[in-house]
Amino acid sequence: MTADAADIAELVRTYAGEGLLLPRTAEEIEEAIEDYVVVVDAHDRVRGCAALHSYSPSIAEVAAVAVDRASHGSGLGGLVVRGVEAIARRRGHREVFAVTRAEGFFDSLGYDAADLTSYPEKRARYEALRQRGVHVEPKACMRKVLS
Repeated sequence: MTADAADIAELVRTYAGEGLLLPRTAEEIEEAIEDYVVVVDAHDRVRGCAALHSYSPSIAEVAAVAVDRASHGSGLGGLVVRGVEAIARRRGHREVFAVTRAEGFFDSLGYDAADLTSYPEKRARYEALRQRGVHVEPKACMRKVLS
């Protein structure tokens, strides 16, 4: 899966350039590759991805959710998010959240609207990025209690 890091980075870069995702380098992705769920096509090309970012023993973020545009509507987004939720459950997280502009998508997966102020670690990450000059687009926060 380490070979997928460059492909994941390219997919993420597309959406980061539009302000929809935070930028991530191939090196950052490779360091955290065990936190990623990836869907590839029959030619081993990455078509979708999502990552889990742990903030505490009980709370984690569903992040870097991306599906290549040619695969939109195929169910890959739901597949990678459910895969990340499975990782979260195995690691003992009781709650996941996502910061997104795709509220309807996350709503369809059982997420509810939440207040980002409930996640000070995420707000601190945003502030650190802003201090480095990264523009962070305002987005909605969605959360899900895992069963």
